[in-house]
Amino acid sequence: MDTAALTAHPGQITPTMKKMFWLLLAATAALGLVAKPSAAAPWDNYESNSDGRLVDVRVLVGGRVAPLYTAPGHYDRSYFQAFQGRNYSLLLHNNSDRRVGVLIAVDGLNVISGERSDLSRNEAMYVLGPYEETTINGWRTSLDEVRRFVFVDEEHSYAERTNQANGDMGWIRVLAFQEQRSPWNSIRKYREDGGAPYRGPGLDQAPRTKSSPQLQGAPAPEAQMYGNRDEESNPGTGWGDRQRDQVSRTSFRPESSPVDRITLRYEYARGLADLGIRVRQFRDRTWERDRGELGFARSPQRW
Repeated sequence: MDTAALTAHPGQITPTMKKMFWLLLAATAALGLVAKPSAAAPWDNYESNSDGRLVDVRVLVGGRVAPLYTAPGHYDRSYFQAFQGRNYSLLLHNNSDRRVGVLIAVDGLNVISGERSDLSRNEAMYVLGPYEETTINGWRTSLDEVRRFVFVDEEHSYAERTNQANGDMGWIRVLAFQEQRSPWNSIRKYREDGGAPYRGPGLDQAPRTKSSPQLQGAPAPEAQMYGNRDEESNPGTGWGDRQRDQVSRTSFRPESSPVDRITLRYEYARGLADLGIRVRQFRDRTWERDRGELGFARSPQRW
């Protein structure tokens, strides 16, 4: 598949541009935005990523890296906090000098096909080139789009609304496979910046377009499901907004068994507390104020 690449070309620097550069530099200095080591927060009992031999996985919630926790007696998985109505993504990084196939199941469903996953090498998977990374933003609906992962109550999750609820609700499983030499139907994922293509999801058949999935109940937008949450509810992953996310096919055949099996679990803050996990807040303003740090405005949650 041909794709257009955007290349930045340097232009001539005019006196006006020089003036704007020095003004910007002065403003930056005035704000004190200088990179420097920061002291540790009052609690740093968390990790920022889950490491495997072939791939590392980070979770982005609302575009920010989410802390990953362990629970007493459950060291085979990492936990992170769900926030109702927020989007999340999975950032994958290939640590090896070979292509790697990555199978991802969210709430027990393959994120490409949307079907119940048995975590086998015959399923649809993403393929990363040597030392490459890519962001998995949602349920794949075509070669061009995904529907964003969004935290909703379990009863409004994509799995529940497609009659596929199962024992893996709230679980994210990432399996990394090394490549065999034989051909295998796959997909390449293109860089969002228009550069050379990433390796992307591989399929043993053409992906089904799910722009109009068969969901139970009224097909209301996910945004209408965030209010009036039952405090005793648990989170699931919903069918969020459309996002352009272009992929194309490539050749990849996974080995019979995965090298990495990375397991993530998400719960609301109450659920994490019940599991004995002390949650680190995304932003501890009291700690910032006590250190005299400059704070910046955030997007309002309500209007």
